[in-house]
Amino acid sequence: MKIGKTDKKGFTLIEVIVTLVLVSITAAMAGMWIVSVANGYIFAKMNMNTTQKAQLAMTRLVKEFRAISAVTAASANSITYTRTDVASGSVTRTVLLSGSVLQLNGNTLTDGVSAFTLAYCNNVDSTGCPSTWTAATSRFIEITLTLTGANNTTSTFTQRVAPRNL
Repeated sequence: MKIGKTDKKGFTLIEVIVTLVLVSITAAMAGMWIVSVANGYIFAKMNMNTTQKAQLAMTRLVKEFRAISAVTAASANSITYTRTDVASGSVTRTVLLSGSVLQLNGNTLTDGVSAFTLAYCNNVDSTGCPSTWTAATSRFIEITLTLTGANNTTSTFTQRVAPRNL
């Protein structure tokens, strides 16, 4: 009597189904990871644009405020001042927040602004500086600019400027 060999090659149906289920779970997890990485990249890129806009606006304001020779009117959200310009001599400019747009002489400096405040300090290390200009005690202008970026994330930037010509 011959005994047959029972060494058959191939996979059973259960093995194939288990393999497909495991591969599907792994693919789904990898897909979710790729989507979260892509969303993080887009979020970071959008906030980088917001940060660049704020840095550009702050740099321009610092340059303008350093050259102030006289302040005409000042409040917590706007300032009208005179500065000396090399090309045209003495010029009067106004910085103010109009809605969500920060304007310099009516031209848009940056948009997406959720808060803009000016404080006028006597010392570099002063805290709680007043929001009104006093010629005798206002030696520094503290600029606080808050912009709204991706997913309504706010970024706040603060800088103090000492006008040279006051």
